[in-house]
Amino acid sequence: MARVSDTARVGVPDDTLEGAPAAPERTYTAALDVVVRYLRMVCAWPEGRGKLARAFSYVLPYSFASSGVPQLVYFALGEHDDNVELVGFLADALGSSLCCFKMFQLQKHAVTIMAVREILEGFTPMERSVAAQAELLNERCERRSVTILRRYVRAYSVLSALTVVFMVLAVIRNDPWYSVKAPRYMMETRPLYIAMVVLATTALYAFPVAIGLYDGMIFTLSLHTACKCDVLALVLQQAVRQDADEIGLQDGDEERKRLRLCAIYHQQIIRLHRASESIFCTVALCQMFYTLFGLGTPLFRMLNKTQEVVPQDIAFSAVYVVWTFTQLFTFCYSGDLVAKASARLSSSTYSSFHPSLSGKDTRLGLIQHMIVLRAQRPLFLTAGRFTNLTLQLFQDIMRRSYSLYSTVLNVR
Repeated sequence: MARVSDTARVGVPDDTLEGAPAAPERTYTAALDVVVRYLRMVCAWPEGRGKLARAFSYVLPYSFASSGVPQLVYFALGEHDDNVELVGFLADALGSSLCCFKMFQLQKHAVTIMAVREILEGFTPMERSVAAQAELLNERCERRSVTILRRYVRAYSVLSALTVVFMVLAVIRNDPWYSVKAPRYMMETRPLYIAMVVLATTALYAFPVAIGLYDGMIFTLSLHTACKCDVLALVLQQAVRQDADEIGLQDGDEERKRLRLCAIYHQQIIRLHRASESIFCTVALCQMFYTLFGLGTPLFRMLNKTQEVVPQDIAFSAVYVVWTFTQLFTFCYSGDLVAKASARLSSSTYSSFHPSLSGKDTRLGLIQHMIVLRAQRPLFLTAGRFTNLTLQLFQDIMRRSYSLYSTVLNVR
């Protein structure tokens, strides 16, 4: 396991902090503490984990994979009658695979989450020059992050509980109902059906963490990145004064220290963005492909159904659509937050640039140019590094998903 200090922390020179007001003691990592607490519930956090918990941590992701077995059997037996059912099969298989993949990614990136915590802690000493304004922005970001994380997990916990209740009631009434499409003989063979329900219940225990926590975490890290971009804009305004061409030598040294601090702060933001990108990049690409199939699948199943539609099917279809829509919007909106904050920082960097500083002090001008050049490259969260996550992408996927299902109905 890589050491967190080697990958996350950027040292702040002591001379850059001289003469600055006393640093606030508080660090804004409460949201990541919530993440760690939920990961411990599913044995996915590496610290303090015994052998039994380590073994259980591998069972939970594969319980999602087992929920995809009925679709594989369903496809192998060729029980689908038309293209609508085939697309529905693909959507269920992709959904199960995506849940399994997200769970593995959470386990894989536990070290990255620890690194992100140290990155966030490293920002605090560099915010002393604008401590009052930074504290307001950080507190607002922390409140929103913790609230969003908890609401995501609680919302998915309710969905998991309702699905388990429906399946248990179906077992008691001997009226088989399963959360995904399954072959008829698997549903009618009671021991096999009960085994499927047990595996699905195990997967649904981890579902709020695998999906709710993961989706809430991309929102959380995007809020933190946007917040730090806004704080850096304030620090830049404080560091470069309008009367820079009239300052004395001692003040020039102070300005150089502050600009050097801005450069280090910007580097920390870039590290935070890279850490976020490493966690979400691959999953975001899978999410986009899944949404193309999953967004309209429940509706077309109900339109294609020849038997009577039961209330469970209506409720499950509504939840399925809302779930898919929420996941897509979460990823795209989070990426849009980072993109807009990066654009604001770029504008603030240009407005803070003063050529007069370069004439007075060459080193001061070099630091200014370095910050401006870095800010020219905007920060984006991407889907597999193929496309940027923005609200424009959200609109494009919605249109393409509609076109896909229109084609499927016409072919049918």
